[in-house]
Amino acid sequence: MTSPDEHGAHHLVWGEIGDAHFPVLIGPSQIDRLGQLWDERLEGAAALLISDAAVAAYAGRARDVLVSRGIRVVDVVVPSGEGSKTLAELERICRIAAQNGIRRADAVVAVGGGVVGDLAGFVAASYQRGIRLVHLPTTLLAMVDSAVGGKTGVDLPEAKNYVGAIWQPEFVVMDTDSLATLPARELSCGFAEVIKYGLLNSYEMFAHVEAWPAPLDPAADGFVALIRDCVVHKLNVVGQDERETGLRASLNLGHTVGHGIEAAAGYGRYHHGEAISLGLLAALRVAHETIGAALEWRDRTLQILARHGLPTQLASDVSTAAILEAMQRDKKASASSFNMVFVQEPGAVLLRQDPPRDVVIAAIEELR
Repeated sequence: MTSPDEHGAHHLVWGEIGDAHFPVLIGPSQIDRLGQLWDERLEGAAALLISDAAVAAYAGRARDVLVSRGIRVVDVVVPSGEGSKTLAELERICRIAAQNGIRRADAVVAVGGGVVGDLAGFVAASYQRGIRLVHLPTTLLAMVDSAVGGKTGVDLPEAKNYVGAIWQPEFVVMDTDSLATLPARELSCGFAEVIKYGLLNSYEMFAHVEAWPAPLDPAADGFVALIRDCVVHKLNVVGQDERETGLRASLNLGHTVGHGIEAAAGYGRYHHGEAISLGLLAALRVAHETIGAALEWRDRTLQILARHGLPTQLASDVSTAAILEAMQRDKKASASSFNMVFVQEPGAVLLRQDPPRDVVIAAIEELR
């Protein structure tokens, strides 16, 4: 359950997930409220501040806010990119925490995009069997998706996000000023998840996303509200199904094929949002072939993706066989089923669909 309160350009959303009840602040200059929230919810705690090397200036601002309140801060910087989501990096950070006297009453602060959020969240979930967590997402993708919901984890060479935990934060601060310096490619990658939410939520939200002008401008009127709408949708879903036994699986729309493409292409070649863009197109094609969903939704989605600089074609050297192999290793798959998510139309979602293998292959091949 969530109950958004609006204050001008700023939005406050409350997440209620299991026993967790936490605020999500969204809007410009929200990092300035970090110290106030810390005093209210984490009084006396030290901070293990884990940041991406690419957001050093923003991490420095967060550090300054905390230090100005007399809070002890231990800094850890991780290399940018999916390559940081490893058990080796998890061990390195946990050892730094131990060497610097971080204790169970303290908190991890994750500053960066989805990689840092996943890794730092898993540090919080596992160090001393669990310490508190704060998310300060700095990318659009992290704001609308990975920083809310509680999924944390690292990759194995065999598959993505194979080792992890569900761990909810004490609070989340989404300072949209951090998006101003984001490369256009990263903004577009985040918008791929926004498009996904449009398909999942309703025709009205899909049409709103469809009409959104390109190129993306994080300072545009309504952009903060668009982020809020995605956050509210995700928190509502996760609040009903934290452990992904049912409804939460809907959030994987486009991810079955998308994760397969990420793995088959080699992590880093396609950014997450780019792989999900292709996965959405494949899922919409398979839904057309198997449940009769109107092809209109694939066609319109393709136009949105193309307008925002997201890929609609798959490189010819990414093997379909390798994609299928990665899909079978995906956590959502069973021994005999791809376990895909379909939409009949925006807002009408079908879970745990098992399309014929040849239909999935044809949908991947169509992307070429």
